[in-house]
Amino acid sequence: METAKKNKGLYIVLSVLIAVVLWMYVGKVVNPEIDGVVRNLPVSFVGLDVLEDRGLMISDGLDRTVTINVKGKRDLVNKLSGETVSVTIDVSSIAQPGTYTQAYQVTPSVGGTVSIIDRHPLNVEFTVAKLAVRTVPVQPNFTGGVAEGYQAGEFSFSPSTIEVKGEESLVNQIDYAQVTLDKTELSETYSGDLPYVFISYNKEVMDGANLETNVPLIRTTLPVVQIKEVPLTVNILPGGGAAKDNITYEISPKTIMVAGSAGDLEGVKEISLGDIDLAKVLGSDTLSFPITLAPELTNVSGVSEAAVTITVEGLTPATLEVDNIELINKPAGYTATAVTQSRQVQIRGSEEAVASVSPSQLRIVADLGQAVAATGTQTIPVKVYLDGRSDVGVVGEYNIVVSISR
Repeated sequence: METAKKNKGLYIVLSVLIAVVLWMYVGKVVNPEIDGVVRNLPVSFVGLDVLEDRGLMISDGLDRTVTINVKGKRDLVNKLSGETVSVTIDVSSIAQPGTYTQAYQVTPSVGGTVSIIDRHPLNVEFTVAKLAVRTVPVQPNFTGGVAEGYQAGEFSFSPSTIEVKGEESLVNQIDYAQVTLDKTELSETYSGDLPYVFISYNKEVMDGANLETNVPLIRTTLPVVQIKEVPLTVNILPGGGAAKDNITYEISPKTIMVAGSAGDLEGVKEISLGDIDLAKVLGSDTLSFPITLAPELTNVSGVSEAAVTITVEGLTPATLEVDNIELINKPAGYTATAVTQSRQVQIRGSEEAVASVSPSQLRIVADLGQAVAATGTQTIPVKVYLDGRSDVGVVGEYNIVVSISR
């Protein structure tokens, strides 16, 4: 029993010794100290915000890389890469534009000691330039087209301006940002996010490699609507002894081009300018009408008014002196007297019918219900009636002077 205990103790001592020997072997032989090379380590600049506060920026050299020679344990050297080694240059002390050559700091972060025994290059050259910030407008470049029977409207952009930051000499060359839409046979409104390029004042495309912007894409909208040629019309109201058969008329322009959605245009057959009362047309006249469309439609012809030239033909006019004047709806508490004792009234019809009309058949009626409740003389519009005749009508508009007193 005593011998077994001694042997067990010996085994424990031997195990510890073997473990130590193996550990020393792994440390010296399996994980030896080696030399290594780490290439293409990107250089980071510290203090760029300080430069920007001073109106400066690095215009050239931001893409610099370096190579380092190192010595250290194999497991540590194998961990070295662009992700575990930081290469930095502090530019916060720079206060003026120019070209600078500065040393850089290399900091491995692999959890152990690694020695930097060489570096290539020893220093990094970079350029500091003045920084500029400008806002430039967005403009379209439409290289496509719309389908037949359709029309493109005006481009809209969101945002409509772009903030550009970069080297002053470049930023100050920018005239505008150009968005290109290359779509053909468009038959509906286009909307999408599009890239842009900067155009110089010399109308050349600029390289934007050293320019920063606040948006990567521009929401671009181009309205596309259907167009249709629509005739203009008027509504003829018989009067003054004349009907539609007794007139000729011409509308100028006869048609206009109207734009809108296909659904909105489908039911548009004509555009009525309004009414023409023949009782107010004496012989020949030219009347002007505004061209008014529904809100969902657009007049793309650029004509806002139409002229209607109308002529009454085949009827005979005559002028009669009428003294049969009536005042109705006199204001309460007031006395009204017609200052005008007679008016010449024009009538119109066939020659035979006009010749048979007597002045006694005509009445001039002044409705004082719309008169101003004040004393003195007032001009009142009147209506002229022709009793007992349907083949002759009164032409024109008339008024009389009325005296009102209490």
